[in-house]
Amino acid sequence: MKKLHSLFLLLILALTVPGRSQTLSLEYDSMMNKYLAKEYTQLEFKELTFAWKALMDSVGYPKVPYDSVSKKMEYEFIHELEGIPRETMVNRVLEWAAVTFGSTDALLTHQGNASRIILNGSIEVLFPDMFLVWKNSWVGYVEAEQLNSSYCYFTLVFTINDGRMKTQVKNLTYQYTDFIQDRTITKALNACFPISSHEKEEWKALISLVKETNGSFDTMMGLLVDYVKDYEHDYSW
Repeated sequence: MKKLHSLFLLLILALTVPGRSQTLSLEYDSMMNKYLAKEYTQLEFKELTFAWKALMDSVGYPKVPYDSVSKKMEYEFIHELEGIPRETMVNRVLEWAAVTFGSTDALLTHQGNASRIILNGSIEVLFPDMFLVWKNSWVGYVEAEQLNSSYCYFTLVFTINDGRMKTQVKNLTYQYTDFIQDRTITKALNACFPISSHEKEEWKALISLVKETNGSFDTMMGLLVDYVKDYEHDYSW
């Protein structure tokens, strides 16, 4: 019991970082449950927790919008667009989607004072991946970091009122190439978590993938809002 208590304190120490979130507690649960299920020896568990802490100190943990009810990672953005009529906002969102994703295939519905647009989109996300590279006959194979390209596919749900827009990003799935095994991998965002449940060599790549996704969506939403706001000037030339 004393040994288990010490390991418990060790894991708490290894997982404690600023801004601890629900998803970070999932990492604790995963690692501890695997240890209790005897998937790790005491030494392996100790090495794992220290490796995790070193990674947290180095790159930090990604901020992810985890819904504790649905148990899913889904993004939500709310923008106040005062003075812009609902119909104008709907038209501008559809135009932006056609230009951004190259498709006008969207579902548009109206309910009372609100309109809803549902469409599919994708963005390219770059993340670091580890490869074994032959250096020379003395050293042999060494690890090298290289940027890998992933496409993130998702569903966008816009709920629009006069002067207000809520955007939800759902069903996020990544697709990228594993060059070592020459295969295409498809992985849902939810399947990336807990990150610590994956091979240790994958941790940094998964964290970077999620962080890049966060930045890409922030940029995408900024461009969308700018496009909606520019409705008066865009048609005057």
